[in-house]
Amino acid sequence: MDSLHPLLQRAHRYPRQEVDLSPPGCQYDDMVGAWRVIETSQLWVETPSRKGPRTKKEDIETGEDQKGE
Repeated sequence: MDSLHPLLQRAHRYPRQEVDLSPPGCQYDDMVGAWRVIETSQLWVETPSRKGPRTKKEDIETGEDQKGE
């Protein structure tokens, strides 16, 4: 049985695009698990000049809208 599932047969395939998603001027610190600004070694999330989330998916979940609380 080499046949694919019908959804996989009809699915449109897009070419993979290599996009650099790292914040400009930052380097990832594996020990801390966060991005650091290269010039100042300050954590990127604590930098006041950084831009906030651009989409709802990038928002930080605060739990305010969770059901049952």
